[in-house]
Amino acid sequence: MKRIEVISLDRIGLVGEISNVIRRLNGNIISHTANVVTNDKNIPVSHFTADVSFETASENDMVSRRLRRIKNVQQVKITDL
Repeated sequence: MKRIEVISLDRIGLVGEISNVIRRLNGNIISHTANVVTNDKNIPVSHFTADVSFETASENDMVSRRLRRIKNVQQVKITDL
């Protein structure tokens, strides 16, 4: 299982796009949270965290690359649980 954290400028459809990338990589989201805070420039920033189980072994670098392709994603962190 992996914990995936994605920080991005907030926008409509962001969580859906993250979920779709995980689904296309044969991942199953066990639990997740999504919070939005306003940064010091008054811009809404989304912090998405999910515990994900993958059907087959997935390399963290490959998963991270796919998630970083999503519009406005600023940071991706993946840790093995």
